[in-house]
Amino acid sequence: MKWTAVLLISSMLVNAVPAGTQSGTLEKIPFELVNGLVLVNATINGDTGSFILDTGSPMVVVNPKNVEGLQLGNTQHSYAYKGQPVKVNHFSWAGIEREGMDALAMDISHLENASHRKILGVIGYDVLNKYEVMFDCRNQVLLLYEPSNSWIHQREAPLFSFRFQMRGQLPVIKARIGGKKVHLGLDTGGTTNLLSEKLMEQLPSSSIGKVKQEKILGVANIPEYKKSALIDGIEVDGKAMPVSHFLFTDLSHLKSLHIEGLLAMPFLSKFRFAINYKKKRVYVWSHGEEIIYRAI
Repeated sequence: MKWTAVLLISSMLVNAVPAGTQSGTLEKIPFELVNGLVLVNATINGDTGSFILDTGSPMVVVNPKNVEGLQLGNTQHSYAYKGQPVKVNHFSWAGIEREGMDALAMDISHLENASHRKILGVIGYDVLNKYEVMFDCRNQVLLLYEPSNSWIHQREAPLFSFRFQMRGQLPVIKARIGGKKVHLGLDTGGTTNLLSEKLMEQLPSSSIGKVKQEKILGVANIPEYKKSALIDGIEVDGKAMPVSHFLFTDLSHLKSLHIEGLLAMPFLSKFRFAINYKKKRVYVWSHGEEIIYRAI
C-alpha cells in the first residue's frame, strides 16, 4: 500500500500510543483473505466491522465515511491522499483496548473496491508492535501473543527464521533475486507483490519470466498499465523462495528507506509465518495438515 504520507504524519503520533493486551495472553483471531487483503473484525467508537490488517501501515487508519464520533482537527482540506490526524474515542480488537487513540482519517475507497466490503479502517504497526503475530492463511487464523512466549515454537519448531529491520515502521528483509541484493518490505495490506521498475534492467534475465502489461487502478482509481512477470531466483538467508508474480512500478516514495520491493499476501500466504516485532525476526512453518493450536 502507498502509505507515504502516513509514514510522515505518524512519526509525530505513534510513540504516544499506550500498551495493549494483558501479559501472557494468547488471542486466536479468525480472518478472511479477500483478494490478498487480511480482513478482521474490530470495534471502533461502538461500531463493529471489517478492518484490514496491514504491516505496511505505521498506525491505525480510519475511514471517516464509515466511522462516527471522530474528533477531527481544524484543517478541513482534502485528506484523500495525505490523511488527517484524528482521535478515536474507543478501539477494541483481539483483547486490545485503546481509549483516546491517535489515528489517521483517510479515504480508503480503493480498499473497499478491492475487498467488495464496507471497511472501517486499517490496523497497523502501532497496534502490533508489542507482539508476535502468526498468519495461518490456509486456516485463516491469526495468533497474537507476547513476543517472549515460546510455547508455540516449542510445540512446533519453525522450519527457518530470518531477521528484519524496521524502516519507517515497515518490516524490511534482505534478499537476493538472481544474486542481486535487494531490500523487501513485508506488507500484509498489499494486494500485489511489487518491485521497483528500475529493477527491470538490473535483474538477470534468467530471473524474469515473460513480461506482460497489466491494468491496475492507480491514484484516485485511475487505470494505469504496468509491467508484470513471474520472478524466480528469490533467496532469503540462502533459502530459496517460490516463484512469484510481481508488478513493476514506481517505488520512489520508498527511496529514502532504501526499499526496492514489497512482499504482499500473494507471496506471504504461501507460508504459515509469524512476525516478532520485539526480536525483529520472521518465523516460517509449513502449512501442515493439522494445526496444533486448533483446540485453543
